[in-house]
Amino acid sequence: MVNLLNLSYSYLLYPTSKIYTMNIGKHIREDRVFVNNILITIFFGVIVNLLNYLFSVFLARSLDASHFGLYNAALGIITLVQIPAIAIQTAITKRVASNKNFNLEKFKLKSTIQLVIVATVLSLLFYASGKYISDIANIPISYIPALTLVVFGAIVSPIAKGFLLGLEKILSFNVITLLETALKFIFGFLAIYMEADITLVILAFALPSIITSLFVLPLTKTKSDIQPTKEIKLNYRQISLIFVTFFLLNVPFTLDLILVNPEVRASYGALSLLGKIVYFGSVTIASLMISKLANSKKHLRKRTLLISLVVSGLTGITITGIYCLFSTEIVNIVFGGMYLDIVEYLVPYAIGMTAYALSYMVITSLLVDDSYIHIYFLVFVTLLQIVLYQMNNTTLYDAVINQFIVYGVLSLFVFLILIFYIFKKNGKESKGST
Repeated sequence: MVNLLNLSYSYLLYPTSKIYTMNIGKHIREDRVFVNNILITIFFGVIVNLLNYLFSVFLARSLDASHFGLYNAALGIITLVQIPAIAIQTAITKRVASNKNFNLEKFKLKSTIQLVIVATVLSLLFYASGKYISDIANIPISYIPALTLVVFGAIVSPIAKGFLLGLEKILSFNVITLLETALKFIFGFLAIYMEADITLVILAFALPSIITSLFVLPLTKTKSDIQPTKEIKLNYRQISLIFVTFFLLNVPFTLDLILVNPEVRASYGALSLLGKIVYFGSVTIASLMISKLANSKKHLRKRTLLISLVVSGLTGITITGIYCLFSTEIVNIVFGGMYLDIVEYLVPYAIGMTAYALSYMVITSLLVDDSYIHIYFLVFVTLLQIVLYQMNNTTLYDAVINQFIVYGVLSLFVFLILIFYIFKKNGKESKGST
């Protein structure tokens, strides 16, 4: 086992000369376009994450504890039902990247029609199950119509973004994301200004992406006039597997908001909010990484993954360091003196979210190669989380311990998956070189 770990470490840092020398400085010099796109994405990502952060903080400070608790419960559902968005976006990115030298107008039209039909059917099913969903999540059934629109938007809105990423139009993708975030903030402000319930807040997670898609999709064109020799279509089996992957990846930091003891849900929601800053900051370049991997040859993908993990890890460590130095001040500023009980848990939770973000980056990178072995591990982690909350779910401390165990086990599994993936490919390369 020791030899295996030593060999894996050597392979990660010093692979055979046939592939490349794993030197981060060299990789950065060789892939300046990717690095420039990372800088662009980080620039826009900082603004987007700041606006999302202000959006959540604004709600936390403007809503009373009861409505903020309902918002957190609804947010857990929103995050889960939006998972098809990233799955569809990833599948379209892969398909467009592999066929970008052809005219893709027919593919775009056919895919849009198909996904609108799917979105309509699933939205109706979600709406019909509204009573059951509201009972599980402990939210009023009056919020189900707004959540239904979130389901619809999650399926139809990723088409435009998938095309932009597949064509490597990174600047356009980031501008659209920023515009959607600004619109989301406006909807949230209107909800508070009108002193309404959180229905408009929920709609803020659906309407902006639907609006931008209506304008962006018709304007997104491929440069080539060459017609494909065979029909290009979405692989729905692939979409299903990608959906399962992202669904299970999002469970650890969304299911907790639903399972946590309602008596500490508001405090835990505040802690989760600050933890998500670490997570979303660390995975800011995830879509860019997928776009680059899908447009790269296989022997260059490890370089892209390495650069992405370094950037992701440094981002998480930096934010965690800031939390460590200014925990009390940050909580005071963000929540106006409320939820001070989360201060002692902030740094450990941030460390867990950094590990979780790195796990997310590694697993999503495997999707480009149509590798789905990780699904078995993610199912186990989901079951583990449910069991933990059934056994230990009284105080805020209990919730933090549960999450730390979940993130730790997930990180261990991802490390083992990464070793398996590397040595599997190394074995194939070795056989090919003999």
